[in-house]
Amino acid sequence: GAERSGGTMASESEAQRALQYEQTLMYGRYTQDLGSFAKDEAARLRLQEGDTPRPRRPSELLEYTQGRCAPCRVCALQCQRFLISKVGEDWVFLILLGLVMALVSWAMDFAIATCLQAQKWMYGGLDTNVLLQYMAWVTYPTVLITFSAGFTQILAPQAVGSGIPEMKTILRGVVLKEYLTLKTFVAKVIGLTCALGSGMPLGKEGPFVHIASMCAALLSRFLSLFGGFYENEARNIEMLAAACAVGVGCCFAAPIGGVLFSIEVTSTFFAVRNYWRGFFAATFSAFIFRVLAVWNKDEETITALFKTRFRLDFPFDLQELPAFAVIGIASGFGGALFVYLNRKIVQFMRRQKTINRFLMKKRLLFPALVTLIISTLTFPPGFGQFMAGQLTQKDTLVTLFDNQTWAKQGISDEFEYLGILEAWHHPRSNVFITLVVFILMKFWMSALATTIPVPCGAFMPVFVIGAAFGRLVGESMAAWFPDGIHTDSNIYRIVPGGYAVVGAAALSGAVTHTVSTAVIVFELTGQISHILPVMIAVILANAVAQSLQPSLYDSIIRIKKLPYLPELGWGHHEKYNVRVEDIMVRDIHYVTLNCKYRDLQQVLHSTKMKNLPLVESAESMILLGSIERTQVGALLSSQLSPQRRLLTLRQKVLSEDGHRLSDSSIRFQISTETSSGSPARPALRKPLKPALKRVPSSPPDSPPVGSADHSGIALKSLFCANAATEPTEVRAWA
Repeated sequence: GAERSGGTMASESEAQRALQYEQTLMYGRYTQDLGSFAKDEAARLRLQEGDTPRPRRPSELLEYTQGRCAPCRVCALQCQRFLISKVGEDWVFLILLGLVMALVSWAMDFAIATCLQAQKWMYGGLDTNVLLQYMAWVTYPTVLITFSAGFTQILAPQAVGSGIPEMKTILRGVVLKEYLTLKTFVAKVIGLTCALGSGMPLGKEGPFVHIASMCAALLSRFLSLFGGFYENEARNIEMLAAACAVGVGCCFAAPIGGVLFSIEVTSTFFAVRNYWRGFFAATFSAFIFRVLAVWNKDEETITALFKTRFRLDFPFDLQELPAFAVIGIASGFGGALFVYLNRKIVQFMRRQKTINRFLMKKRLLFPALVTLIISTLTFPPGFGQFMAGQLTQKDTLVTLFDNQTWAKQGISDEFEYLGILEAWHHPRSNVFITLVVFILMKFWMSALATTIPVPCGAFMPVFVIGAAFGRLVGESMAAWFPDGIHTDSNIYRIVPGGYAVVGAAALSGAVTHTVSTAVIVFELTGQISHILPVMIAVILANAVAQSLQPSLYDSIIRIKKLPYLPELGWGHHEKYNVRVEDIMVRDIHYVTLNCKYRDLQQVLHSTKMKNLPLVESAESMILLGSIERTQVGALLSSQLSPQRRLLTLRQKVLSEDGHRLSDSSIRFQISTETSSGSPARPALRKPLKPALKRVPSSPPDSPPVGSADHSGIALKSLFCANAATEPTEVRAWA
């Protein structure tokens, strides 16, 4: 018998080993082997099933199998099902995302251009009276900014700001409520259109990343009706990563730079499998965006957004590289100063309690006041004549990227084809003074304007400031070398527009801590002739800025205190050796399952923590979860409410009438399910299972129920919100 049992055990173990070996055969195979292996397994399972009846034709197909055209009807229905199932494919989703975002971008640009044209029309129509011109110039943007701030605050306050800091947090796995909803999408689009239509130094690149992410989230919810795989959280994160690329791609018509910029800005670790999604959606979106411009007769064909015409045979001389390096280093310091100034403005407004309290009551006063100040300073007949105040951001970039030299030739009849260049000409000052005043004024104006509680970004204003700084250096070089730098008896004049391109890429890269701004500049201008100077300047600017300040988005994350762990900057690498035990708080207040009311009150009074850890007991210290402080207060008020006490007294009277009990004790039960006489308790988000531990009844020396401590009520009855739990027995002593 022993041998037989031993043999049986040996055969079972061999069978288990064979089964385990068979299960591990499929691992380590190539794709072709896996395919054949799956087919063999399917055939083997079909043979094992034997003579199982074949599935009947679905009942919805029975009505189509009768009549002359039965095969056609069945084929049409099957094609319909096939198309509906294919709606859930990635490429269809990405095409829809790119198409919607291109339409949104084009419609917003059209509305913004209309608003700016209306302001110019009002300003030009009142040229007989300077006072009326000033009132129109100031009132128009103030009304638009005030409407944008009020509309956003009422509909969805989450739409305020850039949106890239929130997307960085969401892509890290943190759930931010109401940031990817339809009402936030509507508030962001309308608020951003009004904010940019006012002419304030604000950008659209950051908000468009947020808008594309919201569009992707809404499309996922819609397409989940056709396939449940869109409810997968990992898949939604991948689609959000692709949407961030679409936002930049349709904003600047720069798909390659958009993908790289979205990777640098939003992702710490990027899955390579999302590469094709981002490029496909961004390319399709940029294509539709430019096709719409051709359809609206804004362009003759699909061209770059800010087309430049620099010479290609000799774009720059090697002796100009030190000047480009100076632009990069200076832009690094300027970018760090911009981030520092923006953060200090926000902190100053928050630390001044009187100002903060006043602005909290008058929420629309701060944006209106900032808009009034900036509009007054940019008024063209006033101080704006020294800083090209009448130009929009697009016109400013077009003039700064011009390939002519202003300092040598001035503003002559040669520039009639670009009449907007007259804004840089002033009879009582030269172009250098105008550029310096423009850079200094726009610098602090942009840092102040980006703190307004409206949907806005900071990339485009910084881009314009960098272009102006590069233009200033280029004009200075052209003035120092009027005939260009001589090389082998050939004279090539200096092109200041190339310096403007380098400065724009360097300063925007320094503020955002990205290198992909170089690629965005190449796609914006349509020329790659200055690739070497641009890369040198962008890398130097990043090296300087990263050593001084965090990026603008990380700075906003710190200001908003979002749950995001930023990267360590230069000079802080020794902090990689810091352990958790070095920074954790050891003397922490906690709640146990056996905690009495007195202990719970003591914990609530002794700490101000928003979440309290829940452990099994003080001896084991096994963490069971956590509970919010507000939920503890709500549960206590529900358990110890006057209605609950009245119910307890009624049960006591009924028990005295129905049973003869001694004067020493009375037993009653409190059910965890809310009775009809007591108010409904607020349900916990994730209630703990009541089977963790059964709390014994309180000792005989505990105080009465009506006393101050109420120690007879165990904490378990507070945390167990499941209606199926057994009633917890509590002893009260009369």
